[in-house]
Amino acid sequence: LASHLILTSTADTQCCEVRQQLEEINKLVDQLLESVTSNCLLRTYCGITSSDWRRVAYINMTDPEAECPSGLNEVSNSTIGQSACGRSVDRGCSSVTFSVNTTYSQVCGIARGYQYGHMDAFQVVTDETIDQTYADGLSITRGSPRQHLWTLAVGWSETFDGEQACPRDQDPFNFDNVPDFVGDHFYCESGFATSEYDKTAWSDPLWDGAGCVTDTAHSCDRYGWFHREIEPTQDDIEVRWC
Repeated sequence: LASHLILTSTADTQCCEVRQQLEEINKLVDQLLESVTSNCLLRTYCGITSSDWRRVAYINMTDPEAECPSGLNEVSNSTIGQSACGRSVDRGCSSVTFSVNTTYSQVCGIARGYQYGHMDAFQVVTDETIDQTYADGLSITRGSPRQHLWTLAVGWSETFDGEQACPRDQDPFNFDNVPDFVGDHFYCESGFATSEYDKTAWSDPLWDGAGCVTDTAHSCDRYGWFHREIEPTQDDIEVRWC
């Protein structure tokens, strides 16, 4: 963005003419600032173009220099040169909280994960609450007490039909396992076509809608960027690896 402005003056220039030129300069500056704000700073996420998007959390383990946040363990496959961050406990969840420090009313995000062994999606637990391990995968919440934003769950396998499978429209029973506080705000996918134990599905990342190998696969219908609109808040955002 560039502009060229020429001012001229003669011996008989009147004060009003100088003032008029200065007003034109101010108008031009205002136009330039408006253009910068509305074009150079615009970002589009989740189909929404705005200059107000702010990155709160970013973990990119495809970067060789990247490290997992404190509280998580790094898991690597040297053969393919891929790393991921996993929970640091055998049971339950590992948590990382990201500070926001501003008022926001929309949350948008995307995640890529890798399934290890058999995972149970939204398998029924007794008196499940948002503070429990209500799903295997990622739980994204805000504030204290926790308020749900999104869940990225992992099902047993693409072909498994039990309670540990991802919910699907053809089988309403599985939706009964989804807690009310989650509602429709979740993705669920499996990295294995059939059941596997003590193995990581490095070849089929989760929540990307790709890698489905069976006609009956139900875990590739919901994926990609998630988006929530909420009441304005300054709550920090917590991500739990469960």
